[in-house]
Amino acid sequence: MIYVFLISGLFIGWSMGANETGNIFGAAVATRMIRFKRAALLAAVFYALGAILEGSGPSATLGRLGSVDALGGAFTVALAAAAAILAIVRLGIPVSISQTIVGAIIGWNFFSGRLTDFSWLVTIASSWVTAFAVSAGVAALLFYVVRGWINGSKRHLLEQDMLIRAALIVFGALGAYFLGANTIANAVGVFVPVTPFKDLALGHLFSVTGVQQLYIVGALSVVVGIYTYSQRVMGTVGREIFQLSPATALVALLAESIVLFLFSSRALYKLLVALGLPPIPLVPISSTQVMVGAVIGIGLAKGGKNIRYNVLGKVSLAWVAAPTMAFLFSFVALFITQNVFELEVRHPLDYRVDKAAVKEIERRGIDINKLGFVNLRRFETERDLYKELTFDQAYPPATAREIVQICENLPLLVKMENLRQRGLENRLNPAQSAALEKLEGRKFSRKWQLEQELAKDPAWRPVAQPQGQAEKDFNTGLQADLDILYKVFYNPPAEGK
Repeated sequence: MIYVFLISGLFIGWSMGANETGNIFGAAVATRMIRFKRAALLAAVFYALGAILEGSGPSATLGRLGSVDALGGAFTVALAAAAAILAIVRLGIPVSISQTIVGAIIGWNFFSGRLTDFSWLVTIASSWVTAFAVSAGVAALLFYVVRGWINGSKRHLLEQDMLIRAALIVFGALGAYFLGANTIANAVGVFVPVTPFKDLALGHLFSVTGVQQLYIVGALSVVVGIYTYSQRVMGTVGREIFQLSPATALVALLAESIVLFLFSSRALYKLLVALGLPPIPLVPISSTQVMVGAVIGIGLAKGGKNIRYNVLGKVSLAWVAAPTMAFLFSFVALFITQNVFELEVRHPLDYRVDKAAVKEIERRGIDINKLGFVNLRRFETERDLYKELTFDQAYPPATAREIVQICENLPLLVKMENLRQRGLENRLNPAQSAALEKLEGRKFSRKWQLEQELAKDPAWRPVAQPQGQAEKDFNTGLQADLDILYKVFYNPPAEGK
């Protein structure tokens, strides 16, 4: 059955292939510096390499907006996002994959009664704006540099043409690689905790984990999209927004590759942290906005006279329409999936302010005197309890969120086989795995109970008061590992089976 559910993820992968390639090679194809077939081959190969070798990349940040916890929900969210993408791609307009998925995830949050972490939403949304502005600025600067090189060069025009063509190929491949690293989890990332693929050993020196196989399948769906539907979108990027020459096509591609590298490179992030410099956040950016920003930057550097603002307006409208459509599609599709097809789209959790929860709330230094109106009550959703806690400003939003998390009932059973079957055991280091092995067969009813038990081992102990970025990143990575455990060890009660 799970292989059937993967269809929606492969569908969104196909949509990504149809859309994202236009952002990488559209300008080069439109200026006839590279033929479509060659551009498609390069995009397919390097996108797949980036997806398989780099894995989820910064796209994991999307999970902070909402963690889809049921297979039926993951299927429906991916399907809704893909449908919204397809609707706009059919118009020949490049659309932001990340923005569309954000809309679909928020739709799931709203349907499931979950809270949306707006601080992470602001972080992601601000990165879209920042990436657009940086791309425009870098493209404008590179335009003056390239124009100076062309005007001052003594090379023959044919020789210049060959150099530009070679640069388009090299930087197009580089851009496709980082694009794969950045966006492949948008297609199949929600299926990572339930991947149907088991680890595959090829001899004694080489093995492919279940998660890597999942990304390979996702990358193949992107490749199919590249070959079947990307040519039309390339025309929009390369011709309709601003008429590009071969040289300016190179500038646009350079700018996009640089920005994708800045927001996708783990190596750069770690280097900046090691040097004590503020790192560039590894967040999912919109390659569509990056390329459009580069094209606009070039147009402004040339005086802004030939920019076709009507087409730019359509693209800008898609940035708003895509997440809105995905939100609506997601909400309606989740209702149909749950009530018509009777599939589970979310875990049937509840929230209880019982004695154990009140004791933990008090241990964390939170005033329990204001809990009287919710004490010993049961709530169906996060939102219901949150509204009660924040009513008449009883608790500030951040404190109310923490209380909600403490009160969540999530039955867990530590079973290492669940990790092994999904190829997720390799995500943990040996010390973490050893600590988990000691808890084999243990049951927990709250997330914080498992977290506190694991924290007795140094491998799972977060830094109490993180000072530098490295310590903050350690805690963030630890929390990401715990989130995986919560999904993999979920043990529904007998009556829910």
